[in-house]
Amino acid sequence: MSGIQAQRGAPSMRDEAPRVPRWALVAAGLLMTGTIGLAAVARINHTGGHPVDWKAGAVAVVFRQQAHDAITVTTRTGAAIATIAPTQDAFLRTTMRTMLQARAREGKSRTAPFLLIPGRGGALLLDDPQTGRKIFLQAFGPANQAQFAALLLPKRN
Repeated sequence: MSGIQAQRGAPSMRDEAPRVPRWALVAAGLLMTGTIGLAAVARINHTGGHPVDWKAGAVAVVFRQQAHDAITVTTRTGAAIATIAPTQDAFLRTTMRTMLQARAREGKSRTAPFLLIPGRGGALLLDDPQTGRKIFLQAFGPANQAQFAALLLPKRN
């Protein structure tokens, strides 16, 4: 009987919960709280890697599909900016097709202008005021962004 009592009274590795120092738990909690707080501040202030000046330099552009599958790009007043052949600028064509499909799903005007907004450091934002969708074009690489940036330049052939 003394052997049974000795087994019950002696602590084993299985009976003890792992012990984490109190300071480590406090530090982990502070780290998580700080991270969430900084993310919230960045979201509220529209910071976090998108250096766009929302007020300056916006250009309103209208994209229209032509019968021969070319796309004409005009200003809000109808002045021609560019004509994009069916074999040119695949990223621009795909992006605009996606944006126009989103407008159609939401019952918005397909002919309302989009905004191209240049930012600091060459950043470029494509904004759809109809749906509220925004695309930071620099995220897709310089070659793809250049297809939209060319629309900010004088008329191309």
